[in-house]
Amino acid sequence: MVNRPTDNLLHAPAEIWLRRLMLNHLQGRARFPADMGLSPPAYRQLAQRVLLAPAPRPHNLRQQDELIAMLQRSRRQERQGLAEWLQQYMVPRGAPLNQLIARGSLGFNHLWQDLGLSSREELRELMTDCFPELVRMNHRNMRWKKFFYRQLCLADSGEINCRSPSCEQCIEQESCFAPED
Repeated sequence: MVNRPTDNLLHAPAEIWLRRLMLNHLQGRARFPADMGLSPPAYRQLAQRVLLAPAPRPHNLRQQDELIAMLQRSRRQERQGLAEWLQQYMVPRGAPLNQLIARGSLGFNHLWQDLGLSSREELRELMTDCFPELVRMNHRNMRWKKFFYRQLCLADSGEINCRSPSCEQCIEQESCFAPED
């Protein structure tokens, strides 16, 4: 049997993570609005790219989708800026991971939870596979949302004078850095 190029692409790390996030979304584990916050054509293209068969999103998640979309609508410029920043560190063929991670970063929980992943360690695997330079930059193992916003602030002004979007409500403010090994 001859492997077609698309068969090999389905097993590339970025494709595996995109498929995983799509399935998390379809099963209601991830906190994205409908169509994962992508344009309808981009969502259809992603679904065709990573799914072996089309899968509908359950209708009972429509209210959740609408609420998330409404809450994030006012932060469009922030999300776009974060997605553009992430794009420069993303592996080839990783798009739209940068957009999905930017959207997840606007959520109210830890990023790994808003992406529907099982742990912070699993998020680190995604980042290692798809944003390896950011993993090297995050050598102190800072929480990812905090790290993203810290880097954006440093890039904008050279000083740290802002924080990640949900720090004020987070019960884990004191543990933004994981213990060093």
